[in-house]
Amino acid sequence: MANTHKAWRLHAHNDLRFDEVETPRPAADGVLVRIEAGMVLSYMGRVLSGSVPYSLPPMPFVPGTNAIARVIAAGDNVSHVQSGDRVFLSPHLRGDVPEREPPQILIGLTATVTTPAALAMQMRWRDGVFAEIAHWPAACVTPLAGLDDKPASELIGLAKLIVPFGGLQRAGLRGGHTIVVNGATGYFGSGAVMLAVAMGAGRVVAVGRKREALEGLRQAFGPRVIPAVVTGDAAHDLVVIRHAAGGSADVALDLLGAARSTSTTLSSLRALKRGGRLVLMGSAEVPLEISFREMLANDWEVVGQFMYERTAPGQLAGLAADGLLDLKKIVVTTFKLADFRQAVAAAALMQGLDLTAVVP
Repeated sequence: MANTHKAWRLHAHNDLRFDEVETPRPAADGVLVRIEAGMVLSYMGRVLSGSVPYSLPPMPFVPGTNAIARVIAAGDNVSHVQSGDRVFLSPHLRGDVPEREPPQILIGLTATVTTPAALAMQMRWRDGVFAEIAHWPAACVTPLAGLDDKPASELIGLAKLIVPFGGLQRAGLRGGHTIVVNGATGYFGSGAVMLAVAMGAGRVVAVGRKREALEGLRQAFGPRVIPAVVTGDAAHDLVVIRHAAGGSADVALDLLGAARSTSTTLSSLRALKRGGRLVLMGSAEVPLEISFREMLANDWEVVGQFMYERTAPGQLAGLAADGLLDLKKIVVTTFKLADFRQAVAAAALMQGLDLTAVVP
């Protein structure tokens, strides 16, 4: 193995360099991997410029979150993967401590809460996936059994699906349920529609403003996907969503990004049956205004969900290995590692089922 490798490192905001860096040996609890495909977030350009208020790792660091990779070497305390294994890298690292609220970070991106323990964790595991080789905590490395025949440019679709998968699990989606996906034409929303069908939802109400994009989801994933074209008029949208749901829905997942209004979120909530659950994974610039009286009268739950459970990547990979997920439905555009800047620009233009990846 060579002693050095190439990696993109951010030295300061807007100061991105393609560096030659030393290749480490794996720590006892670490895994050294060769990157096969790394996902580029749609807002990666804003991360690099500092225009999003993230607690970035100490600079210089290698950005990048999820990837498909091949194990080069595993640390002495690692037993679940070995050299040669195909793996999925997740950035969501939690402290292995017996606390109700362990420190957590997203590797190569941000510390979600800037406690001393979280910052220390981020200092140790600062580098992400936009490199030839990555050193990753074993707790965030999932073997991809039964998927060795798939190209990395197809398997990277798992990175698009893992976040909405966490939301669907938190929603308690069951076979035969009717689910409302608000923001269905967005980057993660389109993935949620795909997953809900694969997980056995009886009806997936795809809520969005773009009729053509919603119809595209129906064509891609079948007649269980019911488009619901909304306008932002709460009363009108509630009628539309309820009609698409066949009356009312069991659960709802909101994946709107940087929304300036929560009108469609409220309409999605009000389309739920008594005792229904709304899971919030998106973001909005205004509050969700709902009265105590209405919440209590309907026994509704409104819960926030950050990322996913530790076991979710393996469960998601299992769906793909069992043939329940057709990852070819995701439209992947790949760039060479040296062309990372172009990949960032392309990622900002992604819509629906698009995914941008860097393939070293």
